[in-house]
Amino acid sequence: MRLPRSLFVAVLGVAALVVNASDSFAQGCILFRQTSPMFGTTGSVDEEVGTWTVTLTGRNSTADHHYNGTVRQIQRETEQTYVVNRQNSMTATIGYQLSPRISLNAGIPYVEASWGIPSPRAGGPAARANENAHGIGDITTLARVALLSPSSGHSWNVLVGGGVKFPTGNNTSTDMFPDGNGSNNSVRYVDISVNPGDGGWGMIWDVQGYKTMSRFTTFSSATYMVNARDTGAPTRGTLVTATPTNVNTVSDQFVVRMGTSVGVTRHVAASIAWRVEGVPRYDLIGRSDGFRRPGVEMYWEPGVTISAGRHAISFNMPIGYYYNRFPNPYTGARGDSTFPEYVAIGTYSMRLGGRSHASQTPGVSDQPATPRVMPAPGRTREEQQQ
Repeated sequence: MRLPRSLFVAVLGVAALVVNASDSFAQGCILFRQTSPMFGTTGSVDEEVGTWTVTLTGRNSTADHHYNGTVRQIQRETEQTYVVNRQNSMTATIGYQLSPRISLNAGIPYVEASWGIPSPRAGGPAARANENAHGIGDITTLARVALLSPSSGHSWNVLVGGGVKFPTGNNTSTDMFPDGNGSNNSVRYVDISVNPGDGGWGMIWDVQGYKTMSRFTTFSSATYMVNARDTGAPTRGTLVTATPTNVNTVSDQFVVRMGTSVGVTRHVAASIAWRVEGVPRYDLIGRSDGFRRPGVEMYWEPGVTISAGRHAISFNMPIGYYYNRFPNPYTGARGDSTFPEYVAIGTYSMRLGGRSHASQTPGVSDQPATPRVMPAPGRTREEQQQ
């Protein structure tokens, strides 16, 4: 099947988002990093054995609203001393259906990010000093096993996954920027949220489930990434020539997502999901020393998917409604974090091998690597191939 003109135009739109976005995914003075392994190791649930899937996912957001606990720090905006964290990431994911129940996935992210604050503080936005970093992030691998064979005809399934995060991203990025007084412009370590990597090996635990009912599919997923390493690179502002007195943490991360998708036409599906993501106050394994910004953000996430043959694109926009910066571990001190009001996520996916028609089962992972379109009323599977 030839790629329809409308889908081709939409693909170009996603590519533009991936290449040109400058305000990407992550939370500013931030708690959650865009290189999280739960983004980039997504996969489908019903491909034929031997099918390869190639996916490009771009993420875009700006975080500039500060919260201490659940209280918005309006004074930072009034005084114009707020942080602006802009991040962009593009993740290339390769998936392979090893058997009817087992899929393998690998994600390679590229990260570009900046963190800026007025230096000196009284200087306002005109005195904002930005620190920047870019490069390959932490590569992730993930294997998923389905409880039931998708070919068994069941309208539901549960998938359990596990994998490894490799410390391939730089967690010691540096840039030239001044101190808090706006002077002594020197090479310093950047903020923890700007680094492409976190410096630690990670274990990924993942569970997903779905249930189809006519044109509707309910889905849920939960992913937790364990970082056993305690601490990593020096904290932001530390001169590269100085002996560091403070270091960053290497924290765990998590994301949970549940919602419903409905087929609108034979090529279009719409979805709505509830989403929560964040960094725990204490790691599951080992100590939680060093600097971190623990907390959680909750979103309502509308989305749309366009699918034709072996190609699919999707656009999701999680919109935040709950922000909570947890107290620091051990000390109990209440710092603040900036959170994005929304996140833009664009995905293009192409399947190689296997079936050329749209599957009846939508992807149910955090961000579907191969989004699916349910048939509209009266449409058969054969009609979708036309």
